[in-house]
Amino acid sequence: MELRRSIKILSRAALFFSIAFTSYLSAGTTFYVQSPAAKLLDNPSMNSGGKQIPKGSSLQQIGEKDMFLKVKSNIGDGFILKLYVSSFPPGGKVGFGNEIDKSTSVKGRARASAYTETAAARGLAESENLRTRGEMADYDFGAIDWLETVTLEQEQ
Repeated sequence: MELRRSIKILSRAALFFSIAFTSYLSAGTTFYVQSPAAKLLDNPSMNSGGKQIPKGSSLQQIGEKDMFLKVKSNIGDGFILKLYVSSFPPGGKVGFGNEIDKSTSVKGRARASAYTETAAARGLAESENLRTRGEMADYDFGAIDWLETVTLEQEQ
């Protein structure tokens, strides 16, 4: 009985402190708009009307309701969806391959062609001859001759 009472008190205390700590962290926090589709809404509802707010705008949090933050910005107060903001300012565009020299006209293929893959699987070289695997002394031609003389009958 005493254990249950202790657990109940500890769980209530943990809940209280987590709510208090979250409120402390979120009060007055600066957020930045991450999405160009973000709007500063009049009410905490997706169907609510509002003004477009530019990406990168700085917002000061003054409250929170469900999935929305109540914020103050340079264009006024309103609500914004939490998915559209971050505590970090948006970064620049990330590009891959911008440094590659595009002046060369012939580029290597990223993958081998289907013909080359098939030829490699069959053990063919570019000359379409069978690749030699090892030296002639490595092969047991006597065993190959014996294998060719073996005949199988239907019953076997």
